[in-house]
Amino acid sequence: MRIAVIATYTHPTRLRVKEPSIMQSSVPELIAGLCPVDAEVEIFNEKETDIPLDRDWDLVFFSYLHSYYEHTKVLSTLLRQRGIKTVGGGRHASYFPDDAERYFDAVITGEPESNVPALIADFERGALQKRYALPSKGAAAIQPYRYELIDFTHNKVRLPGIEASRGCPFSCNFCVLTGNERYRFRPIPQVIDEIQTRMRWNPNYLGMMEDAFVFLDNNLGGSPKYLRELCEALIPLKKTWGCALTFNVLKDESLVRLMAKAGCRYVYTGLESLNPDSIKAMNKGQNKLSEVDAVIQRVFSAGILLSFGLIVGSDGDTNDYLLKLPQYLADLRYFSITFLGIVCPYPETPFFRELQAEGRLLPGTISRDYDGYTLCHRPKQLHPSEVIEHFHRLCSELGSLPNIARHYWSKLTMSAMPRYKTTILFSGPEILSIRNPVKNPARRYIAGMDALEEWDVRQMAALGLEPQRLT
Repeated sequence: MRIAVIATYTHPTRLRVKEPSIMQSSVPELIAGLCPVDAEVEIFNEKETDIPLDRDWDLVFFSYLHSYYEHTKVLSTLLRQRGIKTVGGGRHASYFPDDAERYFDAVITGEPESNVPALIADFERGALQKRYALPSKGAAAIQPYRYELIDFTHNKVRLPGIEASRGCPFSCNFCVLTGNERYRFRPIPQVIDEIQTRMRWNPNYLGMMEDAFVFLDNNLGGSPKYLRELCEALIPLKKTWGCALTFNVLKDESLVRLMAKAGCRYVYTGLESLNPDSIKAMNKGQNKLSEVDAVIQRVFSAGILLSFGLIVGSDGDTNDYLLKLPQYLADLRYFSITFLGIVCPYPETPFFRELQAEGRLLPGTISRDYDGYTLCHRPKQLHPSEVIEHFHRLCSELGSLPNIARHYWSKLTMSAMPRYKTTILFSGPEILSIRNPVKNPARRYIAGMDALEEWDVRQMAALGLEPQRLT
């Protein structure tokens, strides 16, 4: 049996652009690890390479986000026309299974560990079902990824990734996890064994990235006790790693030092805003802005690069705050922004339901608009056009070469920990990539005002497909 596992991708500019980066979707390796050992499995990440639609697969699994849905159903329809069975999965498929069933032969709405093997068994005996929603078997059921299938020639900076936990214990109103996925973690011996015996390393750049990996968890610090025990187990491995976690974890100085000792050199946290009113509107009470400067300096001094994500368009945002944001960031001398987006009311979130009840969702939104770079609602204190003007300006300022130079100058000498300086140097392109989403001057960045990608428009017209309209 020939199986393909595809993670689809569409660029924020709505141009056909690839975006190789250090962290990538590892769903293909995850699904491949659940396939029969005698199956011939290929994996593809469309963020790195195009999908060869002329292959003769028997079964194709698609993993996609809301904003990739229109593109993914085009690919699925083209394959189905050739007699290939396709499967859709991910958060969108789980939330809109009835719509997804129109474009895939089967839809997985539960976790893969229970449902992928059951689906393949049904397929092999000619009894494929339309929907698979078997309950989770728990975090201990997560299987080792098929790391040997990763092609590092397609993305020379990519690092292998692993899950130690799933979900998050917090309930931010704009987060897709809130109310949809509880927090749980894997047994630590399983995690350590997978790193030691299964993981394959990036051989590029003369070995500078060997023995380095990332945790793919939404919040590796969801349980500080578990994180401590995990770090103790990682120390003997002498690996270098990065992760994402919530800002409150970094206030524990002893835990930060332990993470650094265990090989942590990179942490991403979604600070989201420096405006207390915006933080309150997001129900993100774990972020205490008064503590930001001291925490940032402490983390860098320990030998860990700390990077942040910011979003604009929240209900607490004002013109005055967004105009002064670069100065606020300059006052925090050690700040590193590697993601800048527009707050997005994903359909499965409390934020979407709140905006829907208040009549503040913009008319004519389609699934493609819910990408984190398109305004889909009317903020309370800003006109939609003002949000986009600030977004463009901040992308240019924060992703500028002088800002990267200041980043290097202020941080390269803050720690003498092994691989710290290498991590700082590799972070420059991540900061520069903040400018990438606004490189299409034709885009309006307001829902309902931008066309789909030209290739998808042509294919949808030929196939008789319509976009999924959410408002």
